[in-house]
Amino acid sequence: MIISCKCGTQFEVNKNEIPKEGRNVQCGICNATWFQKPYEKIEKINVEKLPTHYLANFFLLFLVLVSFVGIMETFREDLLYNFSELEIYYKFVEKHSEKIFEEIKNLLNTFGI
Repeated sequence: MIISCKCGTQFEVNKNEIPKEGRNVQCGICNATWFQKPYEKIEKINVEKLPTHYLANFFLLFLVLVSFVGIMETFREDLLYNFSELEIYYKFVEKHSEKIFEEIKNLLNTFGI
């Protein structure tokens, strides 16, 4: 078993030297003392039992998408110079972003905002 002091020094000790209830230990470098408990076995996590966080996954996907679009817009001139076929992508984004902003305006007007 490896235990660590706050000074960063690590010590290897037999797991039998630390009883179930724990014990005081002292660093041989900085003389700091602390109460050390034995490490418990960590059970393997069953991935199938973990809850699915759909909202978190959606937010992460949205964040990746927005980052991608931001990078594409930041380097637009360089990308178009080197890859002229990306003009199709930029026309697609412009067309759909105009539609999205128009729908948002309509939605805000509907709610009187």
